[in-house]
Amino acid sequence: MISYTSTARYKAALRSARFASDRIADATSKPEEMPQDARYFLTDDSQSGFGVTSDGTLIGLFSRVKGRGEVLVNAAIREGARLLDCFDGFLPSYYAGYGFRETERSANWTPGEPDVVFMALNH
Repeated sequence: MISYTSTARYKAALRSARFASDRIADATSKPEEMPQDARYFLTDDSQSGFGVTSDGTLIGLFSRVKGRGEVLVNAAIREGARLLDCFDGFLPSYYAGYGFRETERSANWTPGEPDVVFMALNH
């Protein structure tokens, strides 16, 4: 089950996930960079979560448990996620499966790294 949680609890779970997984660390912002005024959600075991900003941007989606992506993305949409940004590669096509479409693309600030893809919910 996914429930609303405090900013501090979400950031602690994200910090732990980033420490345990280079993949999560590479795909998410540092906890201290996450906005204080977003709404945050965690699974009961604190192994997966996400945030939604006041403008409907999905932020910091992570999971240390394989196979939870569908539940997390659908929950984020139910909680008002309408926008997101991610690195080019697997994620843009993954999010497209939930109705997000690319709206903009920017070169990564690190030369040679994947572009940043901005997406909006299409329905």
